[in-house]
Amino acid sequence: MTEPGTTTPQETAPAQAAAQPDAEAKSRLRFPWTARNRLYATLAALIVGSSILWLFTEDVNPRTDDAQVDGDAIVISPRVPGYVLRMNIDDNTVVNTGDLMIQLDPADYQARADQAQAALAVAEARAASLRITVPFTVGTTTSATSAAEAEVVADGADLDRATTTFDRLSTSELQFAEANVAARKAEMDKAGMDVKRTGSLAQVAEISKQQYDAYVATAQVTRNDWLAAQQRLEAVRQEAAAAKSAMETARANVSRAKAEVRQSRAQELQSGVRKADYESALADVQQAKAALEQARLNLSYTQIRAPMHGVVTRRTVEPGQQFAAGQAMFQLVPLDRIWVTANFKETQMAHVRPGQHARISVDAYDGKTFDGIVDSIASSTGSREALLPPENATGNFVKVVQRIPVKILVERNRDNAAVLRPGMNVEVKIRTTPWFF
Repeated sequence: MTEPGTTTPQETAPAQAAAQPDAEAKSRLRFPWTARNRLYATLAALIVGSSILWLFTEDVNPRTDDAQVDGDAIVISPRVPGYVLRMNIDDNTVVNTGDLMIQLDPADYQARADQAQAALAVAEARAASLRITVPFTVGTTTSATSAAEAEVVADGADLDRATTTFDRLSTSELQFAEANVAARKAEMDKAGMDVKRTGSLAQVAEISKQQYDAYVATAQVTRNDWLAAQQRLEAVRQEAAAAKSAMETARANVSRAKAEVRQSRAQELQSGVRKADYESALADVQQAKAALEQARLNLSYTQIRAPMHGVVTRRTVEPGQQFAAGQAMFQLVPLDRIWVTANFKETQMAHVRPGQHARISVDAYDGKTFDGIVDSIASSTGSREALLPPENATGNFVKVVQRIPVKILVERNRDNAAVLRPGMNVEVKIRTTPWFF
């Protein structure tokens, strides 16, 4: 007797016999599916391996160690000449935008600025004066004409007097002075001859010494008279020259006065002349303002400030030196505006395009990597850009793989200790596939 819920051996035997064909059928069906899966897995592994091998080749993601860090070297020079008064920099000094680096002597430029300020004040005063006098132009021109005509009369009288004086001095008085010189010269010569004749007589005591001294005194007096006559002649000549100059001056004054009369009469006919003068004065004010702005600008140029953040290098300036405008003082290298020039083989350039990402490994920082972006590709190879390009038309051609420079912009690094400096050697790898690096 069996317990409820149990199975007897007689009952289990038919069940096992029925289940055995099903297990064999499943076994026969499992074998072909396993072989198919193994085939699929093998093919997938081959595809993945080939893809990985292809991705790591230089044709896809090119790599080069022929790369250097480049950067701008901005030559700093003064915009105005001057002496170096003070320096706030030295080699390898880090400066920020707007920092005062060099102070030139501002004394000359300050004086020019003050002079331009004074010239502006004069021009503004003249313009203000003309602005007031413009309404009274018509009324004042008549009186100006009358005054000019009166001046013509007065200058004419001066000219007549000067002409009379010149005629008198250049004729009668000059002739009298010349005749007087000639007369005194004759007297002097006669007295001299008397001294010679009486000198020999005095030696043999033919005449007394007192008589001889009288002849000598007479000769001296005549000589002094001759000298005085010459001085008077020279004085008359000078007076005649002065009279001639006064006559010419009076004649010029007459001409000027007549010109003023003509000008005054022209002003009576042209009442708009003063307005034109006023407009000219306004233009002079603008010109003076421009000159003042230029003078102040030149004064500001005596302070040479940093145009950007960078490091000072190749300094040649010293305090007290005289520098001309445009003469190089030093160079400023902005370390936050650097790039990498990587020279890739021409066989690696098939997939390189601007805008692709790059990874830069720096020797100086033990392989530290920086991110970059391909900016541009050179238009020719490095050998073609050399000073002496190779000439392949000689028949001795040897095919050599050339290198093409690629400019890579370096993304800003947050690590202040790791600074790329121009000239460093780096390794560059460009990612040409957007989904793998």
